[in-house]
Amino acid sequence: MPQFLPFRGLRYTERAGVLGDLLAPPYDVISPEQQRELAQRSPYNAVHLELAEGGDERYERVAGLLREWEEQGILQRDAEPMLYVYEQAFDIHGQEFRRRAVLAAVEAQPWEAGVVKPHEFTLSGPKEDRLRLLEATKVQLSPVFMIARDRADQLRHFLDQTIQSRPADVEATSSDGDRHRLWVVEAGRYELRQLAPILAESLYIADGHHRYETAVNYRNRLLEREGRLEHDHPARYAMAAIVPATDPGLVVRPIHRIVPRQAPANWAERLHDNFAIEEVKLAGADHVEAEALLTRLADEPSGIVALNLKPGMVHILKPRDESVFERIAPSGHTGDWVRVGPNLLRYGVLNPLWDISDEDLRQGAVEFDHEAGPTLSRVMSSANTTGFLLNAVTVHQVIDLADAGERLPQKSTFFHPKLGTGLVLNPLYP
Repeated sequence: MPQFLPFRGLRYTERAGVLGDLLAPPYDVISPEQQRELAQRSPYNAVHLELAEGGDERYERVAGLLREWEEQGILQRDAEPMLYVYEQAFDIHGQEFRRRAVLAAVEAQPWEAGVVKPHEFTLSGPKEDRLRLLEATKVQLSPVFMIARDRADQLRHFLDQTIQSRPADVEATSSDGDRHRLWVVEAGRYELRQLAPILAESLYIADGHHRYETAVNYRNRLLEREGRLEHDHPARYAMAAIVPATDPGLVVRPIHRIVPRQAPANWAERLHDNFAIEEVKLAGADHVEAEALLTRLADEPSGIVALNLKPGMVHILKPRDESVFERIAPSGHTGDWVRVGPNLLRYGVLNPLWDISDEDLRQGAVEFDHEAGPTLSRVMSSANTTGFLLNAVTVHQVIDLADAGERLPQKSTFFHPKLGTGLVLNPLYP
């Protein structure tokens, strides 16, 4: 049962400037070009905290910046613990979506407790970096993106009710064009009682596995040093943005695969037992064709678009029957796990064609792209490259597999867009 509390957020004041110039994405999706652009927008942009330049000295430098900004009134901590309702509006192909979350402190417990469940594996490098930054600053800079089943619709009702009740306390448009609105909500008994039903359910991490594990590791280190932390001590918790699973703005985008190798000459023979293979003719521009292929793929939940298996040709691969998933599932995994696009591709296609191992993957044998058009353009213009367009993993697949204790490989999901960093920070001291 997750523990869930309001917290005293640290937020930008008007002295910092226009809020849209202060927000940044999470550290792990910021390109070098975007880092420079954000840093130039404002000396107070959150990128100076979230992704500071330099070597090991940068951790203490970020801690110094936080102290300076608070002393100068650039940042100010809320006097009382609050809940924060967050709405993010964004466009996809001309259609507007809105995603709503409540920002709160969720007790950071290890995966084994089953209270907060992961859906992907993580790397040790980012966790070490984030832990060193957290130990230096004692401030969580970005929320962990979590999903609640919200079976009783109480979370969704609370979010809608709050947003409809009054104007937002702060609004901003970030450099990527996303619109952010934040409501600061006094967390009395009525508000906490409204949200009580989600405490009877597990929470699921959509994005921010490294940040959550860092919060757990920080709590554990502090417990070792201090011996005991009060139940409501901020260091026991992770700042989280919790979105109901039924939110129409909960968008998961696919991550496509590129293999910088030519397919073996007998590729069709190797795939024949498990897949029906259909050839597709291309006629238009790459970005148009890519969207048409994705539209067609949407009608084939377990389908895969293969590019350049035969030079210059496109094929759709469809599992021949339900037995395929159980047959190719590796030991210890279910057919439902291998049914998910990235796993079906790995065990049903990549392994039979190239015998790609886990070590090969770590060495970069497979490359990734979020956009179908550029993937199509790159692959079809190279005789020695093969590519695959995939359907997005669904929210329900993420939740059901997490409940079954099965994690997906990295680069399986891309929850779009990323949460804004800089709207609220979470100090881990009383």
